Amino acid sequence: MTDYARTEHATTEDAAQLVGFGLQPRLRPAESPAYAELLQRYRTEQGLREHTALVARGLGLVVLGETDHGLVLGAQDDGPFSLRLSDYRRSGLSVQERMLHGLIQLAIAAWCFPTAQALDDPDAVLGTRVSTHKLVDYLVGLCEELKDRTEADPEHGSPELQEAWRSVLSRAETRDGRRAPTTLVGMVAYALEFLERGGLMRRVSDSDGGTWQALGAYRLQVRELAAHALAEAVRDAAGSLRSKPRVHRDEPDASDEPEAPPEAPPKAPVES
Repeated sequence: MTDYARTEHATTEDAAQLVGFGLQPRLRPAESPAYAELLQRYRTEQGLREHTALVARGLGLVVLGETDHGLVLGAQDDGPFSLRLSDYRRSGLSVQERMLHGLIQLAIAAWCFPTAQALDDPDAVLGTRVSTHKLVDYLVGLCEELKDRTEADPEHGSPELQEAWRSVLSRAETRDGRRAPTTLVGMVAYALEFLERGGLMRRVSDSDGGTWQALGAYRLQVRELAAHALAEAVRDAAGSLRSKPRVHRDEPDASDEPEAPPEAPPKAPVES
């Protein structure tokens, strides 16, 4: 074996190990010297970056980027790591509930990244917090905005989006703190907990029905979905919502140091 072949084999093995680290959302480079070394090399060595992308692609993954907390991976739609409904919630969901959960995920993304510019700013996510009760109020306000737009233009939004916001408004009376799975409070809390298990959020307190902080990996995941038609429609409605006296997002607290939440699949769901 030539020296070049040995180097290629070694780089491929290092790339495979780095992807393996990236598939463990609970693991942080600060906790693993090997992970920290590989991540530093990934930032400076083009060869390792290229091999890492190839290894990831072969596994049905895509490298979205890296943060101080590790390599961020997404799943290809038809790959073995793609998110399925059984991964999101083991109990059966009706078609209406699937669309509602998808809209909730889009609302969380719009709350954390209210502008397209925020998605391109690595510092925008620092300290951004979202709580269950505030997000429920935000979600209802967002759906009221989508309803207003549909009344002005019946062709506005897809049938799926219209069905989702109607479902939210029909459940708006459940904003009394109940955590049953079919209430808005229960569904929003579950959505945030799911993102926590996936390494995209960390829980910082139990106040306001539970409060979470968005992590850098979440920005990279949301950025991949930003061009989705439903995501664009929700973000556009959220832009109008910001000018109205409804619920406002908390100001970031950059003093918070994100920690690792429990493990889950690497991709957050968006219904289409």
